[in-house]
Amino acid sequence: MFVAIFAIFACLYLKVNFTHMAAHSVIKHLALAEQHKILRSIGPLIFSLFYFFPMFSLWDVLSLHDLGLQVAIYSCFIALYCVAVFKSGDDVTLTIILMLIVTSAGSLVTPGTSTLFGYIAPLCGFNYRRPYSFFMLGIMLFIMYLCSQYLITSNPLYFWAPAFLISIGLFSFGVFERQERLHKIAHHTSQEKLEQLAAIAERERIARDLHDTLGHSLSSIALKAELASKLHDAGLQQKAVSESQQVAELARDLLSEVREAVSGLKQVGLYAQINLLEQRLIDAQFNVEQQLDAVDLKAEHESTLCFIAKELVTNILRHSDGKHVSIEIGQIDTVYMRIFDDGHVDQFKYGNGLTGLIERAEALGATVIIDTSTGFSVTVKLREEWV
Repeated sequence: MFVAIFAIFACLYLKVNFTHMAAHSVIKHLALAEQHKILRSIGPLIFSLFYFFPMFSLWDVLSLHDLGLQVAIYSCFIALYCVAVFKSGDDVTLTIILMLIVTSAGSLVTPGTSTLFGYIAPLCGFNYRRPYSFFMLGIMLFIMYLCSQYLITSNPLYFWAPAFLISIGLFSFGVFERQERLHKIAHHTSQEKLEQLAAIAERERIARDLHDTLGHSLSSIALKAELASKLHDAGLQQKAVSESQQVAELARDLLSEVREAVSGLKQVGLYAQINLLEQRLIDAQFNVEQQLDAVDLKAEHESTLCFIAKELVTNILRHSDGKHVSIEIGQIDTVYMRIFDDGHVDQFKYGNGLTGLIERAEALGATVIIDTSTGFSVTVKLREEWV
């Protein structure tokens, strides 16, 4: 009885003094038994049948009263254990107290309770943070030792030694299980954050695409519409009609670009985008040569290269007087993409499209090389650490 009283006071002390500390842990909301892995926690109870081994050795002298009492002690402990593995955090403390009382009282009846002590150890390792888990284990081992010394009438070492080894092993299981769960929670949380960041990055990419596509064209439409209105007010009807026609043409081109941008969002990869751009060039009477090697790219880098390829091909279709276009994707030290056309370049200056292209590439740390010596060539090189 004094052992049970000690267990109550010791565990209540732990409950009162450590609850507010353990409550801040994520593990507070987790139980040893997982909903989809219940057998993993309940299954080891098969080894608790070693509890009955001492009973078999005394079967000839065992009374019906003793047999019923031992079965009742075992059944009570198993019921408490099944409750405990579904308790989360330090909510298991009261159940552990009851389990210690049952095993301590049962030691008066049978030494088989040395087997049961080990099933309390994983609860101590899983449900409490260090050093509180070791404190709980120490209490349990101390109570186990007192039972072996004062409640077991013969061979206390055979009670204490196996129970100690089993308890240490199962306590380690509880500690490792706790760490694994915490790692999974941290990994899951990290994945959710990465998905949120990816969604934000994708929204920003779409916004940049629409801005690059619409910004310059809408500004031109607004300026030409204002100019047409002023020309009309000045009585220059022919020029006003000409400007209005140019507004209509810009609007049609812009609608086409928006459709291409929306279509581009549906593309699954860089190579599919290159094939679409090649067909546009062929339709415009360009000779197209492809040299596309297989390279491994992250989604963000592939999206940027898709945008750059679309922008460069659009510039070729609008401004180039050449007839040959070459598109290369490969890897020499690092991944690169090169688009070349043989059009004549008299005077080169950066427009809004090229400026946006370079800014997009530099945002990822890529290098853009423009060469106008034998035509118009743009090469984009990714950083080597991306490869």
